[in-house]
Amino acid sequence: MNHIIYLIRHAQTEANALGKYIGVTDEPLSSEGIKELETYIKGGCYPSVDYVFVSPKQRCLQTREKIYGRLPYEIIPELAECNFGLFENKNYNQLKNTIEYQEWLHAGAQGDFPQGEKIEDFKTRCEMGFAKAVNIIMNKKIKSSAFIIHGGTIMAILTKYALAKAFFHDWKVKNCEGYRLVLDPLLWQREKKILEVSKIQDIESRSL
Repeated sequence: MNHIIYLIRHAQTEANALGKYIGVTDEPLSSEGIKELETYIKGGCYPSVDYVFVSPKQRCLQTREKIYGRLPYEIIPELAECNFGLFENKNYNQLKNTIEYQEWLHAGAQGDFPQGEKIEDFKTRCEMGFAKAVNIIMNKKIKSSAFIIHGGTIMAILTKYALAKAFFHDWKVKNCEGYRLVLDPLLWQREKKILEVSKIQDIESRSL
């Protein structure tokens, strides 16, 4: 039996709206973020599921409560966002004149974050968190589930496990949006790969 999994990025925070790097900062959803999320919910953008996995950050917990408040859920600490170190809670305008940021941009904006979490450590942590949740799915025979997590976490998971190859930033999604995954247990056990990945139908294509 295939398992259906939805990876959903949390709704917007004030720092998201300002283009800031938000990782370990435990910021709540903004009023505008909540309004946008409620519009998505009313538009029927989020399919019914049996179980929910969630990052421990309050922006994810609040999003889970809004979408799937009555469903059983489990917090997976490994699915938290990256620690951006010196860049944490700052945006381009605040960082553009710093040597560290200029060096990071010159390296293609893909290197480790100064005084932050190493990017490979972050990816490995997210991969372990997803695999941990999949084991729960298999053991409990959960037919469908949703992960309410972070943009970076989604990118790390799909870069590692999607059968279709793509670069890390190719998997980027906006707040409130995400992906539908089809998990074939045999393929997962044999290759640790996800059979199918598709974007969740976005709100513009639905009639409210």
